[in-house]
Amino acid sequence: MLTIVFGLVALALGLWGLSAWWWSVVEILRGLMPIVLTLLGLVAIGAGVTRIRESIPSPSEPDEDLMEDDPKTGE
Repeated sequence: MLTIVFGLVALALGLWGLSAWWWSVVEILRGLMPIVLTLLGLVAIGAGVTRIRESIPSPSEPDEDLMEDDPKTGE
């Protein structure tokens, strides 16, 4: 119950702060937006490169479909 009351008080103070200092909030968002977009772009590029690397078979790993059964074990 105490956490709900604390959450409601924090929500009310946050909404009041947003309305009272709206232009300061806008300036912070305007400054953070390029940084966030740059970081998201780097993460997306990293995910794409990783996906491409995983989809290309490496020459050192033999293909499981082409491997024949082991004559010693019969499997």
